[in-house]
Amino acid sequence: MGWDTVLSRKELIGLIVPICLLAAMCQVDAADPARAARAAKAADSSRVADPSGANEASAKADADKGPFQVNAPSAILGDIDSGAILFAQNDQTLMHPASLTKVMTLYLAYEALASGNLKLEEKLPVSEKAWRMSGSKTFVRVGDTVRVEDLILGIAVQSGNDACVVVAEHLASSEEAFAEMMNRKAKQLGMTQSHFENASGMPADSHMTTARDMFLLAQAIKRDFPQYAHFSQEKQYSFNGIRQYNRNRLLWRDPSITGLKTGHTKDAGYCLIATNDKDGQRLAAVVMGAKSSHIREEEALRLLRYGNRLFETVRLFEARAVVRNLRVWKGQLDHVDGIVKEALFVTVPRKERSGMEIGLVYNEPLVAPLAEGDQVGHVVVKLGGKEIVNRPVVAGVAVPAGGLVRSMLDSVRMRLGW
Repeated sequence: MGWDTVLSRKELIGLIVPICLLAAMCQVDAADPARAARAAKAADSSRVADPSGANEASAKADADKGPFQVNAPSAILGDIDSGAILFAQNDQTLMHPASLTKVMTLYLAYEALASGNLKLEEKLPVSEKAWRMSGSKTFVRVGDTVRVEDLILGIAVQSGNDACVVVAEHLASSEEAFAEMMNRKAKQLGMTQSHFENASGMPADSHMTTARDMFLLAQAIKRDFPQYAHFSQEKQYSFNGIRQYNRNRLLWRDPSITGLKTGHTKDAGYCLIATNDKDGQRLAAVVMGAKSSHIREEEALRLLRYGNRLFETVRLFEARAVVRNLRVWKGQLDHVDGIVKEALFVTVPRKERSGMEIGLVYNEPLVAPLAEGDQVGHVVVKLGGKEIVNRPVVAGVAVPAGGLVRSMLDSVRMRLGW
């Protein structure tokens, strides 16, 4: 195996410093020493970890400061792009999700839109079951046909249980069959502890999830469907002459907030998935089981500001970016570009960024034939000597085997170390 430094310390500082300067000019609550102290307390008990192993780091606090606590039974904060978990409190405890369920309903609706199986201008029929739904409503009327765009706004803004049923019945013939779709998708997204019984989050004994799974869902919908992100940012929506306001009041309080969904039932308490986009960093905070809507908002906002203040996210490579041009032996080409398939982000504590190193561990010797997409190594990011990211590097193009003469010559060269 070989090792190459991909970015030197000087190059890395050149990449990060402009981001840091911009963040310093725009810091939230930097002048609030009490809040800053509370944020610093968070570091010692906060976990920075990607469950897939893609990004791990730790935020270190002064030893004499107590742990950061969220005023809710369960909470998590993570970076949408890197997947880094910046804070976790009982994040794998099973909880009732209430209307946070609707994020999965929206995900499946967006998936149908993106595939062409559903169109925004298409009209869907309202069944009696949908019309009779209790709780929060869009106020669709039985026998009417309603545009998909109105239904999506009804779900995202008005949290309409009735709109959820209309969409579910169209996509899966029944809400029960739609719940099966939801559970299959949850498994695909790595939501290993979630089970859905309905499309809206109406109370059901086995309708459960965790804060960590809700973060994975928030990450997925933001990553996979940016073209529909605006629906969850609408502050109000009128349907059938009835104006209703988005229950996520953080949309009025902080211009960086980009969604995502509130929820409340007696069993679930007050829940919130809050996302923001600040200085190129996209975070998602999940608060579950809070005692009031005010508490869920304050705690989610505190988590987001903590993450913005103490951490930074750096885009190291764009999708299909060349990490290193590598020597190939016995092939029709002498070299091949080693690329990353997807954009690579890393999230690190701001005070530890100078200790970040980036390198490439590659297969040596690299011998043809190679198919496009074959793994040829992996890019490694270290922080303070500890590996925090390990991402595959693959061949950007196919390299067929060379002829007999090329094979014989390269065999000699490899033996002689040429």
